[in-house]
Amino acid sequence: MHVELFEVSLKLRRPITTSKGTLIQRDGILVKISQGSHIGWGEAMCFPGWPGADLAVSRNALETWAAHPDPAKLPHERFAHAAIELALLDIEAQQTGKTQAAVLAGNRPTAQNGPTAQTVPVHALVASPTEATAAVKAGYSTVKLKVGMDDLATTIERVGAVRSAIGDRVGLRLDANGAWLPSSVSAAQLVHLLGKLAPYNIEYIEEPTTGLENLAELGCHSPIPVAADESLSELNHLSPTASALATAALSPSVGVVVIKPMAIGGPKTAYALASQWIAQGRKMVVTNYLDSAVGQHAALSVAAALPGPTQVCGAITPELFEQDLARLPAVAYGHCSVPTTSPTPQLPAGS
Repeated sequence: MHVELFEVSLKLRRPITTSKGTLIQRDGILVKISQGSHIGWGEAMCFPGWPGADLAVSRNALETWAAHPDPAKLPHERFAHAAIELALLDIEAQQTGKTQAAVLAGNRPTAQNGPTAQTVPVHALVASPTEATAAVKAGYSTVKLKVGMDDLATTIERVGAVRSAIGDRVGLRLDANGAWLPSSVSAAQLVHLLGKLAPYNIEYIEEPTTGLENLAELGCHSPIPVAADESLSELNHLSPTASALATAALSPSVGVVVIKPMAIGGPKTAYALASQWIAQGRKMVVTNYLDSAVGQHAALSVAAALPGPTQVCGAITPELFEQDLARLPAVAYGHCSVPTTSPTPQLPAGS
């Protein structure tokens, strides 16, 4: 087994603004694992300032593992773990002649449309009523709006304007990225705000505050379903014995989980955790971490393999970057096709 690491930097086609700031590019490490005639690809793409994300730490973990690669002993650093786990899954898919999704699904009983889905419904990430209207015209059944960057009154106005633009039949999701911290907004104020937003028929709100304990407390009183996302980084789950403890640590009051395979430890880790959370009756939304086509394909594979009712997944978005490492099928009428083969990245010049 031979491992190579490549630094990559991908510029977004347009800046993405959240309560944590504005992002214009994604920096990370591409992992290439060669085993016999097969080559597997993975990536570690951290968000600066986000929980547990430190590219230097990921790089060190990858370099240490690459010096003595052992598929049975992956790094505990979750981005390095995810990169290697994905590359090894890629190799396994090639060796077995299956898709990544089929490998993940394993011997799971056949679902309505076969053992894995061929397409995955996704939502559109919008920033304004105009963008929301365009998304609905393009065939999206659900849109997501980032909130938490404005004062509470402006937030309510923005949400109302988007709901008015898309009508009553389109799903509307909100994502605050942990903007309303307990130190700045009391629990009572936050419940009051969510009460003001509830009439706009919000499917759920991601991370209105931060921390699993705070989300659990809010979920007991919120008129809008509360979703965990970044706070999942608090779970210690990267071992067989810790996985069950991780799923048990999530309060029943958090009824929606937004899972990013490349931020939680990789596609196999994400599939195992998501399957357990689905069994607990939670809504599971698989999305990407603004990954390259390599990581987005992994998210599509997890979404296609999961048991239970089909859910509208996150903004798995081909053409996210000015020049991606590979190409995925374009989203058509709010659905993304799951490729039958894994993407082979083209290394940027100078890698």
